[in-house]
Amino acid sequence: MEEPIIKHYSKIIFIPLFIFINQSLQAQDIMRGNFWKKQVLSDVLEPWTEFAQDKEFGSFHAILDKDWKVGGKQEKYPGMIARHLFSYALGYHMTGDENYLGLAQETFEYLINKGWDHQYGGWFYKLDRSGNAVSKEKDMFMNAYAITGMAMYYIVTRNEEVRHYLDQSIDIMENHAWDHENGGGYFRRLHRDFRIQDSNKVFSPQLAPVSGYLLYLYAATREEKYLLKTEQLLEMTLTRMNDKESGWIMEGFDRNWNSLEQMNEMMNTGHNVEVAWMLMRLYAITGKGHYSEQALRLNEQLLKYAFDGKTGIWYHKLQIDNPEQHSEDSPWWVQAYGNMFQLYLYALSDEKEYCRNFTTGATFWNNNFIDRQNGGAYLSVDKDGNYINGSKAVVTKTSYHSVENGFLNMLYLDYWVNEQPATLYYHMNSADTDKLFPLLLEDFNYEIKRVRIDGRIWKKIDPDHGSIQLPERENYTLEVVLQKKQPR
Repeated sequence: MEEPIIKHYSKIIFIPLFIFINQSLQAQDIMRGNFWKKQVLSDVLEPWTEFAQDKEFGSFHAILDKDWKVGGKQEKYPGMIARHLFSYALGYHMTGDENYLGLAQETFEYLINKGWDHQYGGWFYKLDRSGNAVSKEKDMFMNAYAITGMAMYYIVTRNEEVRHYLDQSIDIMENHAWDHENGGGYFRRLHRDFRIQDSNKVFSPQLAPVSGYLLYLYAATREEKYLLKTEQLLEMTLTRMNDKESGWIMEGFDRNWNSLEQMNEMMNTGHNVEVAWMLMRLYAITGKGHYSEQALRLNEQLLKYAFDGKTGIWYHKLQIDNPEQHSEDSPWWVQAYGNMFQLYLYALSDEKEYCRNFTTGATFWNNNFIDRQNGGAYLSVDKDGNYINGSKAVVTKTSYHSVENGFLNMLYLDYWVNEQPATLYYHMNSADTDKLFPLLLEDFNYEIKRVRIDGRIWKKIDPDHGSIQLPERENYTLEVVLQKKQPR
């Protein structure tokens, strides 16, 4: 007897239909801010808090395999520990959960006690597991990310002690590491006493300040110095680091901005995305057209050569002289940057192509980078979604990129795309701050709908400038609900 047609046919269509429905539901989920908030809390901060802390000597382990087992080397890096400070400060900013704030404070205290050079100033490069400095030089990649952590913790708390170390760290970048004679740029590394150790100018110290702290600090304080420095660094990038023949941003130069050829054979996708993204963010603030023009030019090249629109992977590197030849891997941070940039373009332009790019890339991230069994993100995967390196932590891999990815996706979606109210939290530890600008995006046209201080309604709001007048006291919690202003 033949099977009923519907039963026979269902065997053929059930699995593809299930996959299609599941993918459609996930695509809907990833366009909601709450999806990304939950990812930050459950898939990133929860396992990092449970498995990555060094319970014996403090702070976090720097080497962890895919199962969160501690690696053989037990060294610690203050610049990378500060990335966790950034993460836990944002955990509090997103939720108001005092546990995150407590972990941020513990991390800050460890950094000051162990990572700060109390004789000369600045951040030691490397510590042993007990917290003794074993490499005392001042690396500007590490220094930039130490500032990144300090900046976010200061933004969320306005703690004056944090501001002290934040300002001192920026001063080192500007007065000791900046080349005032040869077209600008930060030197790669200084001796402990700030004599130049390595005068080369490599990518990360030049751009990490923009993505890591300058734009956040400008949004939070509206202090012009942060915007001016952002413009200076991006103008320098376009002038000095842009390969005129290929159009890509290069990786390494000597003190006089001559190309270090060995460093510049391959294009780094993540770094080129970072430049394009920062240019668009600067355009959103200033309205200067050449920033958006340069950003969109880079984006066109990136989509052509570095992004696979079918799978959603962002390839790590391309050959400069033959960009169709690319690496087969994507590191977690490159995938996150590519996705955030496409969402940012969609939020600003409403062009559906950018939305498709984001949903495809974000689906690839969720399906292949996030470890559903053990938590955290794998270090790198291939185009088929197989992890190449499943490590949860290496020297330069912390909770930072995954947390920022979730936080900014949440804000971009809630505030710009879906135009929903966003709720953010602060714990103010200083009576010296009189105004608070609560939104860490490049959009100052928002409506503050409600403010609570220690649970009570607070009405001292300046709607014209998007600021909150703060009370002259310290140690209080502040909850802000804001939304993009609607056309009248």
